[in-house]
Amino acid sequence: KKVGPLLSRRKGKTVKKTSKRGMVIRTIVLAVLAIAFVMPLVWMILTSLKNTNEVFAVDYHWLPSKFRWDNYKTVWTNDSMSMTRAFANTLFITIISVIGHLIVAALAAYAFAKVDFKGKNVIFMLFLASMMIPSQATIIPRFMMFKSIGLYNNLWAVILPGWFSTTAIFMLRQFYMGLPDDLMEAAKIDGAGHLRIFAQILTPLTKPAMVSLTVLACISSWNEYLSPLIFLVKENLYTVSMAIRWYMLDDSQRYELTMAAATCSIVPIIILFLFSQKYFVEGIATAGVKG
Repeated sequence: KKVGPLLSRRKGKTVKKTSKRGMVIRTIVLAVLAIAFVMPLVWMILTSLKNTNEVFAVDYHWLPSKFRWDNYKTVWTNDSMSMTRAFANTLFITIISVIGHLIVAALAAYAFAKVDFKGKNVIFMLFLASMMIPSQATIIPRFMMFKSIGLYNNLWAVILPGWFSTTAIFMLRQFYMGLPDDLMEAAKIDGAGHLRIFAQILTPLTKPAMVSLTVLACISSWNEYLSPLIFLVKENLYTVSMAIRWYMLDDSQRYELTMAAATCSIVPIIILFLFSQKYFVEGIATAGVKG
């Protein structure tokens, strides 16, 4: 009679030990991965505070002999390539791109999810098929088009392509499909049209998904490199990514200035993610399971 309880207790202790051991192993693995991801960031920040000779010294030291905070002053006040001007250009591009991105994606997703029209599924499948075409493959047609309509060497040549994203449309469509149709039916009974239903009823319910898309669109627009490289020639139109490239290709070869510019460029994205982390995670999770 006592054998059963003894065996169950031993099994319980064994399971607890195994679970604790697994937790310790997972913690160690995650800690190693976290360190591996953080080390390049730490190296970049510390390098931005060194002088030119210390960056690639044979007798390398992680910490600089003297913290050169003036590297950041040089980056922000350089007359040839000022990060202030680059930040202003990038901020303008990001804000206008994200606004257009959200409006176009939300309207298209609503149509694909809640509006019945002929050929809807075929059109949506064509949209999904376009995801397999890399953006680099369309850079020449875009260049020819923007050159012909006078948008070459103009910030709008970088902004307009950011308004159209198949991934954003797909993500929002999945979210809209998870919302009950009863809400739309009740609104239609009260005389509401599609525009009012979209703006006043469904859009407020998609806050987590919209925040997630905002963060993703901001990161994509802020880090955009290929389009500014192709379409922007004048240095007063350079974005943050182009400013970093300018310091990298500068004849002075001051890599600490390149690292200072790169460090400055990631600060806005980190701040954005910290303030929107809750909704970002929620939006990504729910968009993946609804539909």
